[in-house]
Amino acid sequence: MDPSTLESLLLREIRKSSEISRRDLADRLEVARSTAGRRVDSLIERGLLREKGLEERSGAGRPKRFLDLVGEHGCFLGIDFDARYLYVALVDFAQNAISEKRISLGKCPTRKSVLSALQDTLQEHHAKAPAPVLGYGIGVPGRVEQESRTALGYPYIRDWEDVDLCSALELTPDRLCIENNTRTIALGEYWLGNPDTVENLVCLSIRTGISAAIISDGKLLRGRHETAGEIRGWNVLRADSDERSWLEDTATVRSIGIANETTAEEWESFVRACQEGGARELGVLQEIVYLHADTVTRLVQLSDPELVVIAGAFNEIGETYFNLLRQKCSDFLTDHYFPAPEIKPVNREAFAGAYGAAALAAQNFVPGEA
Repeated sequence: MDPSTLESLLLREIRKSSEISRRDLADRLEVARSTAGRRVDSLIERGLLREKGLEERSGAGRPKRFLDLVGEHGCFLGIDFDARYLYVALVDFAQNAISEKRISLGKCPTRKSVLSALQDTLQEHHAKAPAPVLGYGIGVPGRVEQESRTALGYPYIRDWEDVDLCSALELTPDRLCIENNTRTIALGEYWLGNPDTVENLVCLSIRTGISAAIISDGKLLRGRHETAGEIRGWNVLRADSDERSWLEDTATVRSIGIANETTAEEWESFVRACQEGGARELGVLQEIVYLHADTVTRLVQLSDPELVVIAGAFNEIGETYFNLLRQKCSDFLTDHYFPAPEIKPVNREAFAGAYGAAALAAQNFVPGEA
């Protein structure tokens, strides 16, 4: 294994663990302790790592010396967007938050307007970042092709097809990483939520559209065509009728308004009414929760996670929504002999995908030559 690859793997393991030593790193990566130690020492000398303390122990033997990332070494910029907003998060090298920003994309966003917003965001943060920006991550709605950094298509942004993001943003592939935005939300939860304990999780994101992401044994599932989790076309049966329809048409923000068009004002009014106990709105919410719970149940049966995180607009309703969802999931899973996993809102709320995109950039960072 070449030194640069080994250093990248060492940094990845340190990001995932709150307490880790040279000895732990060597054992996890199955390399000689002397080899791991040399690369760690080199990273310390170059300002990427620091020693942060000794293991507390009362028995015999030499205590472990734990390692930590040096936040001041650089920054990573993460961006996540849908058809309504662009979310931005700047983090330092240790993935500590520096700043957040939400940018409205206005009504009926187009390829041109979204790319303009992305370009402006990159320029602004490149100029204002407190340390060099070492990498950029973007959570892109719809289908993507990671290797070519291409956004393949998303129906709610006009002309958003085959967008070469490296060319459009004037970035080289080694500086830019992209991923479907639901998968970046899952990555954010994996890397920044409970990094020492969760290796299997499901993320369900519900905004203008609906999609899922699965991390199994620490690995993000993408699929042969990078379409794993594109569940918007699932054929579903509503709880109160025999009519079948697409999941995206019946269980997202779009389903609140008339003819699958929901304005920001309509959505805010719906959230407020649900929180205040409005009978009509709670009736609508219960119908939607039925479909969300059915979706979560299928994903849990498929992947058996210890955690399910929900992202997106319905989180704004708060515990009224989550209590209904947890109860319905428990009912469905009990019928199938599955214990219900923990179900909670994603960390970092609306900015979860932006932090996940920053984490994606951090995981793909390759240190410079020693």
